[in-house]
Amino acid sequence: MKILSPALIIVDIQKYFCHPSGRAYLPGVEKILSNLQALMETFRRKSLPIVFTIHVSNSQRMKEWWNDDLEPYEAEPCLSLEGAIKIEKDTYDAFYNTRLEDILRSYGVNQVFITGVRTHLCVETTARSAFVRNFDVVVVCDACYEREDWYHFSSLKNLAHGFAIIASTEEVLCALR
Repeated sequence: MKILSPALIIVDIQKYFCHPSGRAYLPGVEKILSNLQALMETFRRKSLPIVFTIHVSNSQRMKEWWNDDLEPYEAEPCLSLEGAIKIEKDTYDAFYNTRLEDILRSYGVNQVFITGVRTHLCVETTARSAFVRNFDVVVVCDACYEREDWYHFSSLKNLAHGFAIIASTEEVLCALR
């Protein structure tokens, strides 16, 4: 894997999905948190941009689909945002109606490492959107999570077919050394 001018994007690691009190809690998500922390530490140490997305409310379409909306406490992050740029979103795509692309362009980023939850929804949609915006996309497979393996691995296969390189945390950390 060749490292270009990268940024780390962490998608929706927040109480709604990652804390047992969250209404969309994903049991087992804890197993990716150490990988996310290792990636964040490396990006911080190298002064590379880290963008942390927070799903703050659902668009009308999302409310209709999921028949749900977030409570404010569920938008609280489950990892430290130290050194990260926080953006808020209201649908699957972290680029849609946000300043994400402008932020990445202002740092000269041309490669994004995408992590977070849920692999087949917000992670995959954000990865596809990054690709069509001409970013090189790497999805860090063991720093993404979906409670159902079938969705997780199907999504990774789809992304590998035409949108992203799939890499492990260890592979990314080695490439960044």
